[in-house]
Amino acid sequence: MSNRLLAYTRPLVTRFWEICLLRKGPEDVPYSSPLLLLLLILGYAIDNLRVNLLLPGVTVGQLAGILLLHTLLMLSITAALLTMFGYRARIVQTLTALTGTGVILSLLMLPLDYITRLNPQNFTMASLIIMAMQIWSLVIVGHILSHALSVHRLTGVIIAIGYLILGLAAFNTLLPEAN
Repeated sequence: MSNRLLAYTRPLVTRFWEICLLRKGPEDVPYSSPLLLLLLILGYAIDNLRVNLLLPGVTVGQLAGILLLHTLLMLSITAALLTMFGYRARIVQTLTALTGTGVILSLLMLPLDYITRLNPQNFTMASLIIMAMQIWSLVIVGHILSHALSVHRLTGVIIAIGYLILGLAAFNTLLPEAN
């Protein structure tokens, strides 16, 4: 059974990694609602760990609210944009690509979050790498959106920055004391 799981998982991870490297797009991801659901659950678990590392004082309710709102924003804005642009059929693959690449980046950032947590007052190399990975994340999201919406990559990145701004505004609304 584990060999079958590995045989199914390895090509998916490779595909998401290729999207992170801007070599593939969301059209290269399988159209699978169960896969999207699985990735959403996995992403929630990993992001839960990351937020607990970075903001240990956050309550369970606040954490659930932050992660739920972030997920709902991504799902609804992406679906709305694709529908407005006439690409409703691309919703599942686009969300799967966004979620799958998000899982990979979150896993890569997890050890850096831990290092930052050990020494939060000191700007470390880990902090610099996290900032670089956040920029990389914006480029990846822009890349995915540019493919999904059939727009220029810069337009996709601008939309990704809009996602970031909305996410930060939501975060500040739920956790004003974290500023």
